This record gives sequence, C-alpha cells and structure tokens, in this order.
Amino acid sequence: MDKENVTRIGVSLPPKLLEKFDAMIEEMGYANRSEAIRDSVREYIRKNEVLDEKGEMAGVVSIIYDHDVRGVNDLLIELQHKYHNVIELTTHLHLDEHRCMELIIVKGDTGKIKEVRDRLTSIRGVTHSDLLLAAAVKNQH
Repeated sequence: MDKENVTRIGVSLPPKLLEKFDAMIEEMGYANRSEAIRDSVREYIRKNEVLDEKGEMAGVVSIIYDHDVRGVNDLLIELQHKYHNVIELTTHLHLDEHRCMELIIVKGDTGKIKEVRDRLTSIRGVTHSDLLLAAAVKNQH
C-alpha cells in the first residue's frame, strides 16, 4: 500500500474489545491491526451499501431466539406466511434447550426484504438478527 495515499486515524476502544479483536486477527493471520481494520471497514461499507440498492436481491436473514418466550413461535410463523412472496425457504436449528436459530432465505424487492428483517428483529424473544444480501437477481422475463 502506498503510504502517501493513506490517512492515519486514531481509534479508542475499550480494553476487552481490543483484546478480543487482537486475538481474532492473530488467529486469522493478519500481519497487523491496520490490515484487519481496513478489511473490517471495507466489509462494513459493502454490507451497508447493498442495503441501499434498489430492485430484486437474494439473501439470508438469520435470527436467534428464545423459544420459551410466550408467542414467539406463533409470531414467527405468522410473519413468514405474511411475507410468503419474499421468503423462499426457512431452516431451523435447535442451539440448546431454549435457543433456536432460523435461517430464512429471501428473494425479492430489497425494501420488502429489509421490512422482513426489521419485523423479525422486533419480535419479543429474538435476541439476534442479521441480514446478508448476497446477490442482485436478474429479471427472468
């Protein structure tokens, strides 16, 4: 990397977060923090830029939830039926006695996909959610 085309910045992190980051980048084989931070920033930008794209996309919504929370299963099923035109496939994994993971394969309008993710995230009992929009979908007609 050409040092003349690099801007130095300072970042403040809590010690425990930095310890975890350092352990992770060492395990992944990064030569230094700067390389890992550059890759992290690129990935953050890529992941968020794709959310602004218009048109048809395909991707995965992942959620982790506590199935013991009253009504969570019914709400998840109801939402999946409501958005059947965007949800292509779901798969379910039991993580332990209380927690489950759902992977929801989606395809359709980016706005509708984000709506599905937001609705899933807001359900009481859902403790984690993520959206990976992987690819633009070409119109087959």
